[in-house]
Amino acid sequence: MQATGRIDTYPFDLEDFDPDQDSITSVIVEPAQNSADRSVARRACLQILYELDTTDHPVASVVNAHIQERPEAYKVRQFIRRIVVGVYAHREAIDALIQRYAPEWPVDQVAIVDRNILRIGVFEFLLQERNTPVPVIINEAVHLAQLFGAENSHSFVHGVLGTMTSDPAIALPVVNQERDAQ
Repeated sequence: MQATGRIDTYPFDLEDFDPDQDSITSVIVEPAQNSADRSVARRACLQILYELDTTDHPVASVVNAHIQERPEAYKVRQFIRRIVVGVYAHREAIDALIQRYAPEWPVDQVAIVDRNILRIGVFEFLLQERNTPVPVIINEAVHLAQLFGAENSHSFVHGVLGTMTSDPAIALPVVNQERDAQ
């Protein structure tokens, strides 16, 4: 949306400016939300996974309800669906990996927000055909933790994902390992 307006008084001196002959016009431009923004999709995934983690609602109905409310493009909605359904389907394996890389914290005692941010990160890193570079996966998870987690959540999330992604034993996504074994 663009708005234009006329300023009659100025909070500073303008050289060679005559208000009777000259004018200043400002245009406020608000950028359109990028419909292919995966950051927005990850936020939606976190909301959906939080709901699934705290209620007994069926996965399909929760995903469909959130997807119908999303103004984003089809690809973003599909990204949301793939992440949520994938995390939910592989939750036990993902939680076992989180436990392996954060042994001091039982997964069921990790804050719900942090746990689901980690689940999203682990899924993106290991359980899908990776389209996103590893540093982006970690940065996005840390950013979610800064926005929605507790004071030190971002450090915890960064530590767990950083340790996991630097482990040479799990360098390939599980999907690629399964395909390579065939």
